[in-house]
Amino acid sequence: MSRSALPKKVVISGTILGLGGIRTHLVLLMKLLRREKTDVLVLATGACWDEELLSELECLGVQFVLPPKLLRPCRRLSTLYSGLLWPVRLPRTASSVYCIGAGYSHLLVQRFRPKGAVTLNHEIVVPPGPRSLAGLCAQRLDATVANSRKVAEVMASYWPQKPMRVIPFLTSDRPSPPPRRQTSGSAQGLKVIYLGRLVEQKRPDHLVRAWPALTSHPALLKARLDVHGNDPSGHMIGALREWVAKAGLSSRIGIHGEYRLQDLPCLLNQADLVVLPSLWEGLPLVLIEAMSRGVPFVATAAGGTEELGEDNPDVKITSTEWAAFEAGLLEMAERLQTGQVDPVRLHNWSEQRYGYGSVSQRWLKCLHEPVRFFSA
Repeated sequence: MSRSALPKKVVISGTILGLGGIRTHLVLLMKLLRREKTDVLVLATGACWDEELLSELECLGVQFVLPPKLLRPCRRLSTLYSGLLWPVRLPRTASSVYCIGAGYSHLLVQRFRPKGAVTLNHEIVVPPGPRSLAGLCAQRLDATVANSRKVAEVMASYWPQKPMRVIPFLTSDRPSPPPRRQTSGSAQGLKVIYLGRLVEQKRPDHLVRAWPALTSHPALLKARLDVHGNDPSGHMIGALREWVAKAGLSSRIGIHGEYRLQDLPCLLNQADLVVLPSLWEGLPLVLIEAMSRGVPFVATAAGGTEELGEDNPDVKITSTEWAAFEAGLLEMAERLQTGQVDPVRLHNWSEQRYGYGSVSQRWLKCLHEPVRFFSA
């Protein structure tokens, strides 16, 4: 068998297989690799994904090496299990070992990596520092993929000799068609939507409690806010629902909890505006998904978010100061009401920079031919 005819093999080290943008990206990446006839082996010390999703991917030919369900709640036992099993289950050869999420398990894969494999660290947000766990993994692995230019700049300052490239998350499994809508906004009141985990750094609780005052402004009069997202703590969603009910705001604010991946197109098609007032971020996947469907957003310049506003007149990015975010939200609401946002232009901007065609090809080159990709 010639070298070109050998089966392509990629190992993914995913720690606990996280939710949010990580889940979306990894699922799309696995499906992309399988369409390209690539053998995919996923190593994880746990799984936040539901069994239905895991079964769907297994039916496509993705192989998972996971601790038994009984061990997953205990991090130490899961890690011990992985440490014993992974060296046995790793293939003899592979083109790359792709590591995403913080965890010492990446170092285990580095130690027992298949012959010829390049180990890749995917950094999503700026790590706490070179001595942190994320920093340690980045230092030990062969090369780094950064999710945004800002992350890449910080990583390059830590390790200037480390091979590095910027590739954003995958957001879809095919090119997105232009949106049907020609204008955004509604005379009946804007439909504003928050999409993201319900965690403190994203400040959905601030947004909900500020909503009554915000909607007293003429541009947001009759506007409705719908909050969708997983609550990792299990406390915020209940507290927000209770606050909304006590304030008598159920007709103006909806707290919906986690949404399924397949529900996202419908949610965005019904929205006029997406908001994300985060204190820190990587490169928020949901904002790219919104733009691809012609939905504008207001977000704070956290992490790599700022680059989404470059030469992009149809979004609004503010500083992380809450007052600045509120001012930006009111400004965008006025622009929507007066028809100053062009959904098709916004879609085209997103597709050119973050669309399936460009991003999928970069990931394939990175994982199939990492030496050539990082030396180019």
